Amino acid sequence: MKQLRPITPITILAAELGEIITDNAKELSSNPEILRRLKRCKDLAGGLDPYIERHTSAESDDLRRLNEATLSFDWDDRDEDTYVKGLEAEMLSGHVEGQFLKILVSITNAKRVLEIGVFSGYSALAMAEALPSDGELVACELDPRAADFAERHIGAAHLNCDVSVKIGKAIDTIAKLKDSAHPFDLVFIDADKPSYKDYVKTILDYGLIKIGGLFVVDNTLLQGEVYIEDGDMSTPAAGIREFNEYLTNEPRVTQVLIPLRDGVTLAQRII
Repeated sequence: MKQLRPITPITILAAELGEIITDNAKELSSNPEILRRLKRCKDLAGGLDPYIERHTSAESDDLRRLNEATLSFDWDDRDEDTYVKGLEAEMLSGHVEGQFLKILVSITNAKRVLEIGVFSGYSALAMAEALPSDGELVACELDPRAADFAERHIGAAHLNCDVSVKIGKAIDTIAKLKDSAHPFDLVFIDADKPSYKDYVKTILDYGLIKIGGLFVVDNTLLQGEVYIEDGDMSTPAAGIREFNEYLTNEPRVTQVLIPLRDGVTLAQRII
């Protein structure tokens, strides 16, 4: 199974510390106290995610199979223009975040969930498992290949609720949902980072999330790029930084940024 590269602040930190120790082994051998402290820092960072994994409820068989299928699938770019460039297995939400989403759906008693950015469908399936039999999940995905992959695996899962995958630009799907009879209880966003602000603002403007409803926004720490000054900032990181500043000053929500994996922001609509 594919070995995933570090993509979160804590896993990047652990990898960097490991490289520092390896690359400076000769110099550090003469300073055992510094070496000891560096190794402790590496262990503190590198041991966190495995510990959290072990103390999080196990994923369902359906989620485990989807996880394995995502990691073994060839996500390399194709020549077709319809495929989104840069899809990779590292985009998988994974066990801990999947369980986090599942619990959020459960404790909020959500019946209608909107997901923007499906990828392989892991997060959609995790949330759908917590929905009641009369629940509905609408998932937006731009890439047809990813949408097909997600639909096949979600369709094979043991679900009681309705799940529909809408292929195309999420902002267009949101516009089509404007006249929906019932607003959504929970909205999960994990898509193109420069559009995060537009997604949240448009959903609020259209009243597509109920008062008291919850936005769950992924990658809001973006590998630490948003809070460290280290050369040029990537386009996704610039989009996330703009979004974080926007949300901090958005009077219609109250929010908290949680350092779970690559950062997850919870924002509740209050007016």
